[in-house]
Amino acid sequence: MSGISPYHDAPNADITPPAGCKVAAAAFLIRHGSIYANDDEYDDYMEPFISRVVDAQNRGVAIPDSSHLAFLSTWRSAVNESNLEMITEPGKRDAYEFGKRFRDLYGDLMPPVHLGKGKGKGGRKGKGKKKEPKVKTPFKVWSASSERDVETSKAWVRGAFPHWQAGKGGGKGEGDGKFIQLVAVKNKDPDWAHSLTPHKICDAFTKEAGKPEAQQWLDTWGPPVLDRLNADAPGFDFELNDVVAMMMLCGYETVIEGSKAPASPFCSPDLFKPDEFRQFGYWNDLKYHHMVGYGSPVAPYLGLPPPTSPPDATHTQLLYAYFTHREEPPVVLTALGLWNTSTEDLPPTAMPKDRLWKTSHLLPFLGHIAIERLHCEADNSDNNDGAPGPHGLVRALFGNDDGKDRPRPTHPRKDYVRVLVNGAPQQLPTCHDGPGGTCRLADFETFVRQRTEEFSDFEGACKKEGDE
Repeated sequence: MSGISPYHDAPNADITPPAGCKVAAAAFLIRHGSIYANDDEYDDYMEPFISRVVDAQNRGVAIPDSSHLAFLSTWRSAVNESNLEMITEPGKRDAYEFGKRFRDLYGDLMPPVHLGKGKGKGGRKGKGKKKEPKVKTPFKVWSASSERDVETSKAWVRGAFPHWQAGKGGGKGEGDGKFIQLVAVKNKDPDWAHSLTPHKICDAFTKEAGKPEAQQWLDTWGPPVLDRLNADAPGFDFELNDVVAMMMLCGYETVIEGSKAPASPFCSPDLFKPDEFRQFGYWNDLKYHHMVGYGSPVAPYLGLPPPTSPPDATHTQLLYAYFTHREEPPVVLTALGLWNTSTEDLPPTAMPKDRLWKTSHLLPFLGHIAIERLHCEADNSDNNDGAPGPHGLVRALFGNDDGKDRPRPTHPRKDYVRVLVNGAPQQLPTCHDGPGGTCRLADFETFVRQRTEEFSDFEGACKKEGDE
């Protein structure tokens, strides 16, 4: 279901550090929680289908009770103009649980839960009260400014931190301001150089990319499915795009109702065969490949801000959480050279059985990319030369994070970097000889510096043809 499914781990997920290693710092780029529907998908596919169903219902078109589409006689869409892009209640709950999981897994990288509680020994105020430590900068969580991102972030904060740190009243989830602070970053502020939604400030980026290839693939596999659906519901007069709309509704109705609700009738194996859902998955892969993957000329330029430039240069924290849109995790993959399909054939008329680019492994709601610094006990590598590394996230995680151009200490020989996609470890293309396929820290900094030099001209790449 690609980007229309509840969170699930990617294949081969295993967040256990390699033997002898522990996580010393980590940064996460996280897609927002589940929403009622994406506006483009609604306008292009679901709304025309919904209108067709309503029209048939108003005309009194009857569907045989034996039909797999009999439910359409009384079906009402949970998706409408008023709730597009809004986060669902299950989406908030999932983000809250996701925050709790972070506390369990990365609690030693987060502020201790007792900070700000205001209670002494035995949990009583007053006598025995311990003096709170001085905090120069609160632990920050960053979010794109769209409501769905902010609401996801707030739910995550409530799960990851105790209520006395998470904020109170109307600001619940925004942090108490002293120990925890939620920072909302404007989506379209071109002066804000480290945007969490760089595709929104890139004039050359277009969501139309990939649509022709996806449509060509639908033209290839969809007609037999359409014929079967029209035979099951005479008089509804479905069109080819309705095949996509119904599969989208399978995903959206699932995340709207939550995991404990009965399955959406659009997900029934009697309605669509497993192979047909896989074909829909490839439809999504083609679209995203050309829009935000290796088929896009601007994708790696858009992906460099997250791994190299955090929104603030005064970090002292060890865990970073950034909440953003579906477009950002794929462009970060291209910036890091992961799942490289530049030499892979992704034809619009046939689905390769084996392919690297599978967006269902990357784009579920709350899908994320993590970069971890690992401290390992055993290390036989040579000393690094201590050369200054690239700015931003690398500095924030690995030292010299104030952005100043000054000498810094050499890194301990025991430090490595690991990249995770939805819990699955990924080997960087030119650097994976560390424990468990990790990359030595100094080599990772060199790798990022080289990628930054290659894709540094953001303004040039994002200039539309014809612009001076």
